[in-house]
Amino acid sequence: MDCVTVPASFEANLALEDGSTGFSLPQALSLNKNTVPNLYTVGVNKFHFDFQEHGIAYNETVASDLRAQASFEVQGDSPGFSLTVDPTPVAVWGINFAGRIVVKHENGCERVVYLPGTRTYDPAGMTGDPHASERIGPSCSRMQVAVTLAQLVAAQNGADSNQIGLIQDKVIPLTQRYHGRVALLKWMTLQIEEAVFKNRDVTPYPEFVKEEVRKGDLELTAAREHTRTYLEYYNHGQARPPVQYYQKVSKKDKVTELFSAEELAQFNKIIQA
Repeated sequence: MDCVTVPASFEANLALEDGSTGFSLPQALSLNKNTVPNLYTVGVNKFHFDFQEHGIAYNETVASDLRAQASFEVQGDSPGFSLTVDPTPVAVWGINFAGRIVVKHENGCERVVYLPGTRTYDPAGMTGDPHASERIGPSCSRMQVAVTLAQLVAAQNGADSNQIGLIQDKVIPLTQRYHGRVALLKWMTLQIEEAVFKNRDVTPYPEFVKEEVRKGDLELTAAREHTRTYLEYYNHGQARPPVQYYQKVSKKDKVTELFSAEELAQFNKIIQA
C-alpha cells in the first residue's frame, strides 16, 4: 500500500475585509479573544459574527466581496466544557489534518474536533476545480478555520446549537461563491454539534461524505473519481488519499521542502504510478 503523509499546516494569519493580512492565527487559536477583526465580537451576553471574503469568485475574473453576518444573544456563563487547541498535525481516516480542538466536558469526557489546513486532502473536492480541488489551499484553509473558530468561541460564550448552525447558514453563500467546499463547511459544523453539544465522538469525514452522496447532495461525477477511490480504500480498512491528490500537491507545493529524501522517493513513486 503506497502512502506518504503530506504535512498540512495552518496559515500564519487570518484575512481582513480587503483580503490583506489580518489577525495572527496562533493568537486567534487561543480562543480567548473578545474581538478578532473581520470575524467576531463578543459583547455582554451578545455575539456578533461579521466576516467578509474578498477574492475572485467562480466564473469571474475580477475580485469582489461578499459579507456574512449573524448576531444573537448568548448566555455568557460557564458552558460546561473547556477547549484546548492542539496544533500538531494528525492523520485520521487517511486525511491529513493541521491540528485539532480537544473538548473536555465537566464529566471528564474528551472529544475532538479536527481542523483542516493548507494541503489537507478533501475527499469532497473536485479534480480540476479552480477553488475546491482535492487539496485544500491557503484561502480555503484560512476561511474554514476562521469560521470554525468563531463558532467555537460563540459556543464558549453560551451560544446554542441552533446559533452555531446560523453562522454556517450565513456562510454557505460565501462558500459557494468563492470556495466551493460546502460539504467541508457542513461537516465542520457537525463536528461542533457532536463534540461540544452532544458530548460524543464526531462522525468520520468519509462517513459524512458517504451520507452526502446517498442524499444526492454530493454527486460522484468524473471530477470526483478520486472520491470513489478514496471511499473504496476507506471501506476496505486502507484509508489513504488517491493519486489525484498527490498529483495536485506536486503541482502546487515545493515537495522537496515537505519531505525527507525517503518520503520524497515514495511520493514520486505514487505520482508516477
